[in-house]
Amino acid sequence: MNILILAAGESAQTEDDPYPVWLSEVEGQLVLERQIKALEPLNPNRYIVCVRATDSARHHVRNIVRLISPKADTVEVKRATAGAACTALLAIDHIQPDEELIILNATDQINVNFAEVVESFRSSAADGGVLTFDSLHPRYSFLRLDANGHVIEVAEKRPISRQANAGFYWLRRAGDFFDALQTMVLKDAHVNGLFYVAPALNELILRQKVIQTFALSKDAYMPIKSPRQLSNYEHLTEGGSAS
Repeated sequence: MNILILAAGESAQTEDDPYPVWLSEVEGQLVLERQIKALEPLNPNRYIVCVRATDSARHHVRNIVRLISPKADTVEVKRATAGAACTALLAIDHIQPDEELIILNATDQINVNFAEVVESFRSSAADGGVLTFDSLHPRYSFLRLDANGHVIEVAEKRPISRQANAGFYWLRRAGDFFDALQTMVLKDAHVNGLFYVAPALNELILRQKVIQTFALSKDAYMPIKSPRQLSNYEHLTEGGSAS
């Protein structure tokens, strides 16, 4: 298994605080560190962190991720990409097509037993799996499900159900998903000029692949993309509601 963590977006907190949000400290641990530690029960072969080359040079990110885990390394993004899907494709040479793959965002904190989640996906014989939570806010991507809880349609920034996507993707075969990402880009299936990861699931669905879902509890998904959200997360952690 490989875990691909996307950390190359515009995520500086403020002009006065140039550090990316995922380098913020919460109870003595970096946000990125807390995420990698939460994923450790999956015992992956490696963690691959896609990071902007400027952030890597300025903040010594490769040193940081290697100190978090000896299995971790970085892929440097030297210039702005056309979205998270294009960033993910930069890691294609580091991952074998037949290997299991997880993709998630560096700024998202998900309070769940990841080993339990992945085992549920594996035992279902699904080709892929995503985590969902209840929301109608158009900042997210949304999933339309069939009666079996399988994904039949994905829409980015357009609510088509109350099943919002938490940005965690499990793929039985990495090659299937990289092929789907490439096909989506070739079709020019962008949203407001950017290529997002979630709509690539539509390409898998067209190929008759089964995408399973796992519903999160109300407070289990905590995106951290702004100082306000970071402050809220710190408050929850201090109160013992997050881990």
